[in-house]
Amino acid sequence: MRRLLPLPLLPLLALAACKPATAPPKLIVWAWERPEDLRFLPGDAEVAVQTGFLELSGDNFLARGRRYPLRTGRQPGTALVHIQIDDSRPLHWTPMLRARVAAAVLHYARVVPAPRVQIDFEVRQSQRRILADLLHDVRAGLPRGTPLSMTAIASWCQEDWLGSLPVDEIVPMLFRMGRGDASIRARIEGGGDWTEPACRKALAISADTPIARAPAGRRIYLFAPQSWTPSTFDAVRKRVEQWR
Repeated sequence: MRRLLPLPLLPLLALAACKPATAPPKLIVWAWERPEDLRFLPGDAEVAVQTGFLELSGDNFLARGRRYPLRTGRQPGTALVHIQIDDSRPLHWTPMLRARVAAAVLHYARVVPAPRVQIDFEVRQSQRRILADLLHDVRAGLPRGTPLSMTAIASWCQEDWLGSLPVDEIVPMLFRMGRGDASIRARIEGGGDWTEPACRKALAISADTPIARAPAGRRIYLFAPQSWTPSTFDAVRKRVEQWR
């Protein structure tokens, strides 16, 4: 009878000791409203392009499309519409104005045939209903299955009102955070996370003020205060890779 020889233990132990490789985080480069040439980006980086601008003022609004060229070697993955409120005039948020604003946002979201739509709309606490109304209307007007994303002031993610919004992704911006910058940065770099679970899918950092550490498993949006260059992108990508 043939004897079955025991398998060597060392290779098995070595395999057990090896940790599975951690996949690098998904990097999304924001192409804001300025001239951008992103043809240097590696194939695994995504582009989110600002396609529209709206300013709400009084009982009306200004709307326009992107004014600057974007050169990229790939189809953008996200169409972003920036919205702001003119605080010099009281806003009359009537049903008619609400419907017109939502229609304009949907128009500019379709300028680029991107699979994802993102809303960038910073509001005061008293204006949060306007943001919620707009997100509900945009969600209703998008084709079924289209992911809807929104940016968020980092401090919002320490509160409890974002979870009810009809979005698939909330992107807390870890830069230009104002008075709460130091405490929020220390919390995240120290291994903490957001109070609001809806904020735990993505985050945004700036090339000029990167953070030393962030939670794993997030989509990472990259902001630069000036037009992107290969060296700027490489520097922030290396910083993100050091988080692993």
